[in-house]
Amino acid sequence: MSSPNHPTFWAAWRLIARREYITRFRRKAFLLATFLGPVLLVGMVASIVLLTQGTEEEVKVYVVDLDGLLTVPGPQGSLVPWCPSCFPERRLLTYRFGREAKTKPALEADGFTCMIMLDEGIVQSEKGQLLQVNPPSSSAKRSMERDLSQALERLKVREELEVDYDAYMALKTDIQLVPLDIDTKERKGSEQGALGFLFSVFMFMFVMIYGMHVMRGVIEEKSNRIVEVVLSTVQPLQLLLGKIAGIGALGLTQIATWSLLSWSLMFLLGLGLEKSAWLESWTAAQGMAAGTADFQTVLAAQEELAFLLDIDWGVMLGCAAIYFVLGYALYAAFFAMIGSMVEQESDAQYLLLPVMLPMLFSYILASMSIEAPESTLAVVSSFVPFSSPISMMVRLPMGVPWWHVVVSMLLLLATTALLLALAARVYRVTILMTGKRPTFRAVVRWMFSQSHV
Repeated sequence: MSSPNHPTFWAAWRLIARREYITRFRRKAFLLATFLGPVLLVGMVASIVLLTQGTEEEVKVYVVDLDGLLTVPGPQGSLVPWCPSCFPERRLLTYRFGREAKTKPALEADGFTCMIMLDEGIVQSEKGQLLQVNPPSSSAKRSMERDLSQALERLKVREELEVDYDAYMALKTDIQLVPLDIDTKERKGSEQGALGFLFSVFMFMFVMIYGMHVMRGVIEEKSNRIVEVVLSTVQPLQLLLGKIAGIGALGLTQIATWSLLSWSLMFLLGLGLEKSAWLESWTAAQGMAAGTADFQTVLAAQEELAFLLDIDWGVMLGCAAIYFVLGYALYAAFFAMIGSMVEQESDAQYLLLPVMLPMLFSYILASMSIEAPESTLAVVSSFVPFSSPISMMVRLPMGVPWWHVVVSMLLLLATTALLLALAARVYRVTILMTGKRPTFRAVVRWMFSQSHV
């Protein structure tokens, strides 16, 4: 048998890795998940952008000014706001005023979608009733709230004889605090934490799925006695490393494909929006000059998506790939060792708990770290090799010192190399063992045995 330092060792290793990769790459389930995933992700972004504006219907509001706070008599017995600029006519939002409430059939007959009830109590309570025939969109509701707020502000100023509204507006201050990293000056917020958590969920999912692929592959070959034929030509270490490398390369291929397809679909989405009539209507609805908006402007205007423009996607995707490779290899060593110790997958369920606990702990911690990614527990877990692939992904979008990432990766690399060496020693002994499950004491003894692997 050749040693790991011999060229033929790595030639056999590459052949095994290639076989594992190609066999699984050709499966329909893998191809479907690889190409369908980015479509769903970009479709979600497109839905948020388009559904907030593109599918909005016209909202016609009937405002019942019971005490005459905001209206004055108009032509032909109608009522009009004494502050016309407070209730501008928008493309999808129009107002009509009256003194008496209408019944639902009357509102429907006149084409109203909702009715606002106002009386003098709103000045103190700052709350009014919105009676919905058809519920308005959230953006239309926010516009109504802004219009009413401005009208009531003008009313309060008008009642104070010494206060001029223009002077009041010049003095009015609306403070907004934008959280920034003190070193990088990059914007921070809960949205970045949520994105980091999404990355950690994908990390957890990919490591789990492909680690289980390793375990199932080992169990299948052992139960079918295929491994006995394979080991007549290659060493156990070659088989173990080849299987882990081949399946890991498949996972990396899927991650790269997802990233490339997602970027391409986002690019096509932006290109399509910029050339569509939808963008023109959106620009007009926002009160912007025609031709001044592009896809980035649309994203920046969406509260749920604006943070995507502040993310360094090259760093995020690069670190995600590295953490996946190292994290997967670390846990794949455990999964392969468990697979070699049993003959059926049902028997492996009892041995998976010690392997799953660190990953589950990291996942739970990641969900808790969204609001506090710099807490002591979150920082420490991003250095611990068994949790760093998941925990560090939450911190990365918020801005992490470069040396944190380097130290975390070095610790993970060293631990992964050590565990692969220890798992290979157990795998060499147990892969051909049948009829008897090894004890924990025996596994520990094989791990630290000085015999050649």
